[in-house]
Amino acid sequence: MITIISVYENGLIGSAEQWAEPPLGGILVTDTVFQALRQFVFENENADGLFTFAVQKGRAFIRIRNYVGLLPLDNRTQLEILPKIEHGEQAKPLLLTMLRHLRHSPFRTLPAAHTRAIQLPLWEVFITAFLDTVEPLVRQGVQHAYVALDRNERFWKGKFQAARQQRENAQHPERLAVLYDARTVDVPPNRILKTALVYLSGQTASLSTQRRMEQLLSALDDVPVTESLPGDMKAIQQAGRLFIRYGSALLWAEALLKGRGFGIKSGQTSSLSLLFPMERVFEDYVAHGIRIYWPNTDEVRVQESSAHLVDEHVGAPKFKLRPDIVIRHNDRTFVLDTKWKQINGPELGATPGTGNYGIEQADMYQLYAYGKKYAADDLFLIYPANTTFRQPLAVFDYDATTRLHVVPFDVANSLANEVEKLAAYALSFRE
Repeated sequence: MITIISVYENGLIGSAEQWAEPPLGGILVTDTVFQALRQFVFENENADGLFTFAVQKGRAFIRIRNYVGLLPLDNRTQLEILPKIEHGEQAKPLLLTMLRHLRHSPFRTLPAAHTRAIQLPLWEVFITAFLDTVEPLVRQGVQHAYVALDRNERFWKGKFQAARQQRENAQHPERLAVLYDARTVDVPPNRILKTALVYLSGQTASLSTQRRMEQLLSALDDVPVTESLPGDMKAIQQAGRLFIRYGSALLWAEALLKGRGFGIKSGQTSSLSLLFPMERVFEDYVAHGIRIYWPNTDEVRVQESSAHLVDEHVGAPKFKLRPDIVIRHNDRTFVLDTKWKQINGPELGATPGTGNYGIEQADMYQLYAYGKKYAADDLFLIYPANTTFRQPLAVFDYDATTRLHVVPFDVANSLANEVEKLAAYALSFRE
């Protein structure tokens, strides 16, 4: 039976042997689980700020940074990390909804119905989504291919191999060394799917999921498991469009087997890691909404890199700029950058205009550079809405022509409504 431990991003994790009660904003786990997580932290020191380890009054704790997703610590325990939002009960469906728009990931195939599976652990949702991509392939018929076989047969088939006949069958004249093509299901994509199914069959507590996997494994009975996941993935890439219909299923299989999270550098541990930087999840979610719902747009570019901070240095430009979103609307240009950070809005009761609201100065410099290099008069810093930040802040005037707007984006609201609200606000400012 798999134990699921749920915690929120930026939360603290302590050992029940050291802490009498959970640290503020955190949870307690058994010392066995804590030591397994501590080992993961030490083995993944370069995991891009995934966790931090600290000691407070002689008691150790681990802080989760801005990552969300799933981290199995062993075959029986999984850490489920959810985004920290105002309404915690919405965290899991919200995460699944946002992951559906994460670029270059298998979650783009996640059915919308799966985002409402609040009662299911993320792991079970991921397995179910994988099976949903494999079943159509099996119904359509798994891919076959012809492979060249060198065999010693008792009959003539294909091309006779004279040199091999003399070398291998000198004492066996009843055998013939032949080379022929045979149609087989033993091809790279089938091997990868079979391997994923074999692995996952022991990693679910759901009887219905187990039955689905048994049926699929029966259909792949003649397929061996892979001997090299990287080797088979490379062979699939070299095959071009031959296995294109396997695309979604292979994305899921690779994610579930390789133990790599998108955007995370792998450490020494071989544990499965389906973890995602919340900054990127938020960025891709907002960008998807703007591409789909922004009204009357001539052009929306995501991660555009057409400008440099320095136009010329020894004959070449330097320091490429890459704003999250560039919108060209008629003769106007908007530059938008998303930040998954909590800022303090005026609802805290502070005097308007005092303090910096928790906005980092580096972000202000960054947007100013974008404005000058992309000839954009209106710049936007987009932060997640919170209880103190429900309305745009007063406009920041960099100079007479360049304005910065700091606006909230409520991820718990409809994506279409939030984008329409943002567009209405942006277009209300005229040059």
